[in-house]
Amino acid sequence: MTGEFLNPYTFIPAFPREGLPEPLRDGPPPARDLLRPGCWTGRIGVALTVQTPLLLLDTARKTPLTDSGNGTEGHFVYPVRLRDGRPHLPATSVKGMLRAAYEAVTNSRLGVFEGHDSPLGFRRDAGFALGMVPVYIAAQGVLYKFQQAVLRMYDKDGVSVYPKDGQEAPRHLERLRALVRRGKNNQTEVVRFVREGTKEVQARESGERIVNGVAFVTGLNIEGKTCERFFYREQGQKPKALKLARPWHELEKQWNDLIRDYRGVHDEAELFGRRRADGTSAGPGERIGDGPGQLAWSPHIHEDDVTVLRQGSVCYARLEGDQVTALYPVLVPRDLYPVSPRELLPESLLPACRYDKLSPADRVFGWVAPRGSGVRPAAYRGRLRIGPVACEQDADEAVERFDGDGLPISILGQPKPQQGRFYLAESADQPDRPVRDGTPKEKLYRSGRGLRGRKAYWHHAGLDPRQHWSEGQGRWDPTQVRVGSHYREYRRSRAAHDDKGLPTPDKKRYRTTDAEQRDTQNRSIKGWVRPKTTFRFAIDVRDLDAHELGALVWLLTLPAGHFHRLGLGRPLGFGSVRLDIDVENTRLHSGEQFADYYRSLSTPLSDGDGAKILEAAREEFVRLVKSSDQLVTVREAMLAVARGNPELPVHYPRTRPEWLPENVPAPPDPQGWNYKWFTENERSEQGRPVSGRGRALPGLGNAGAPLTTYLFDEQGGGRDGGRTGPSGRRRSR
Repeated sequence: MTGEFLNPYTFIPAFPREGLPEPLRDGPPPARDLLRPGCWTGRIGVALTVQTPLLLLDTARKTPLTDSGNGTEGHFVYPVRLRDGRPHLPATSVKGMLRAAYEAVTNSRLGVFEGHDSPLGFRRDAGFALGMVPVYIAAQGVLYKFQQAVLRMYDKDGVSVYPKDGQEAPRHLERLRALVRRGKNNQTEVVRFVREGTKEVQARESGERIVNGVAFVTGLNIEGKTCERFFYREQGQKPKALKLARPWHELEKQWNDLIRDYRGVHDEAELFGRRRADGTSAGPGERIGDGPGQLAWSPHIHEDDVTVLRQGSVCYARLEGDQVTALYPVLVPRDLYPVSPRELLPESLLPACRYDKLSPADRVFGWVAPRGSGVRPAAYRGRLRIGPVACEQDADEAVERFDGDGLPISILGQPKPQQGRFYLAESADQPDRPVRDGTPKEKLYRSGRGLRGRKAYWHHAGLDPRQHWSEGQGRWDPTQVRVGSHYREYRRSRAAHDDKGLPTPDKKRYRTTDAEQRDTQNRSIKGWVRPKTTFRFAIDVRDLDAHELGALVWLLTLPAGHFHRLGLGRPLGFGSVRLDIDVENTRLHSGEQFADYYRSLSTPLSDGDGAKILEAAREEFVRLVKSSDQLVTVREAMLAVARGNPELPVHYPRTRPEWLPENVPAPPDPQGWNYKWFTENERSEQGRPVSGRGRALPGLGNAGAPLTTYLFDEQGGGRDGGRTGPSGRRRSR
């Protein structure tokens, strides 16, 4: 199908380790004071051949744009990292790539799993607001229920209607005395107000009444917003404290954790580093345009004073029956899942906490005790070392260079584990089974589920090796022109012609200008390492068991057409590399051979058949894999990702505009509004995703249909089979 695609990343399943074959289970590493019989020590020569352009960026030599300004501050241009006139590939980068692959193929413990101890947040649906009421905090644990009225503050273009009636616009949490009345749709609305404490007399008309309350102003954080809220209590009404379903300290902790999550998903630049169209700094509570990053941020995200629950504070409370179960800063809020990712990961997959609990990757590549564990020994030096990596070609032959300010590459997506549909499995025992399509969003992270495993990036198969990595021909934006069935996903689109996403006259692509998009979200490169460039290095190994050596050899001898992924920009297709063993530069000897050598001190080490030794070790590991269905599943998953799928393009999820012909795949959106796909994927009715939505990231193999682009109508939002959903452009913040 035209709309089917592969998400740039998938997961290699990570199974609980208790059922693995004995050699792959946890245990202490061997002592380093002797070489054991039947184990191998020596050097393996390796050739690394670049298949798709490799990004080796010299961060120490980055430069600003030649003509910076108008929002381009903070955008840098990176040259290729060179040493002695050749591309420089650090040995640590190669070792990191190999360790990640070795962890996966041996189903070892995760080497790193930090920062996942807190429950993740998600956005509630609009229906959640039906159980919310405004509350006033009279004291710790004493909450009074208030009423709310709409307070019109903006016109349809988002411009403030104040000054009005002799008053300036009310500020967030400012106390007011207001005239309210029943308005359209039976909503209470504010007619006019004065500041509390003023002596101004307010004349009432029929149906109006005077109330005291607090302005609840969250700003222009939603497109099309015209009103704020006013929390009030009826005159002469005696307040009655609401019942609490949980102790106050638990409600307060839930609130603090939620605020921390709200703030944790944004960095300083998002909140305080924005620029207006004229280049001047914009405040976090200011709307500077339409779309992601342009709307105002709500006060609880950037103002410390409004995030503390104290006497006089106001917020929303969730009621179940007549009891308060949780507190929220806005009416349609984010919320926290009941369990954290850490609670869903089996204990046997967590980083080893003790010296005698090391998994195969720890014993081969090394181990450091988790921070704060206080155990001794606290580290183990691995039995594998990557030697210096040397490029066979000089820079003139190996490096593709770009003139001027270089090539602006696409925005790289940040990890979003809160997207549980992509990260979660139905159970920890079956990480190869994604969570079911259509699972309600609030039921994703919960006890009983598991994590999918280790993130891996697809090899982008089926690309035209000559045309795809070029700027193309003609007057069109190169990102909007297909090369075969693929778009140039690695390059950032030129600036959109308008904010409506209008097409070119032939309606086959978005209309763009000649201006490049360079800002703090992406970077530009002065060059890359060309395909077919070769690097060589040696792997020194010490006292490896046959199966330990065999797992390494398996990774170094993948079938033809299979590739490892290395370096920056892997989601965009960069960094597919081929590893092959250089038998001529391979020397391995057993512990027995070293013992004989040291006994005589005169007889040289015998030259063994390196190829035969490696093949025997590989076969030993393959036999081990075949004895475990789980290891077979892991192996097949790794091969699938390394092979790629030439029938499907690889790109981040996106929608297709309704003007695009059915036989044309959706091109990259120059405005970068990929969130529309996720908004559409969560479209629901009565608390459940509508038919065909709520898609999970498909499993590997034949399990599950591929993801598809959703049709998106700028006027009516996402559509499917003639159904029109809510506009995907409305986003609360």
